[in-house]
Amino acid sequence: MAPPHPSEVDWTVVKAIIDAQSHTNTSLERYLLAVTHDEFELSEAEIETSLEDAIDNHAQAIDDLRTAKEYLDREADGDR
Repeated sequence: MAPPHPSEVDWTVVKAIIDAQSHTNTSLERYLLAVTHDEFELSEAEIETSLEDAIDNHAQAIDDLRTAKEYLDREADGDR
């Protein structure tokens, strides 16, 4: 099996990092919107929900990065 074309590996890594960053940005944007606009005043329960959403988004970001790492590991194993 031939090693993957460098652009495939590069794309996998870059796409995973972009996806991870996107999930991080979503968490931050949602919270900032809520805390910077009076009409979005948050109760303690809503703040907790916001934090849970951020945790979920960050967990997805970690999953995206792990998927890219697993892909690279599989490709490296194919070279042996």
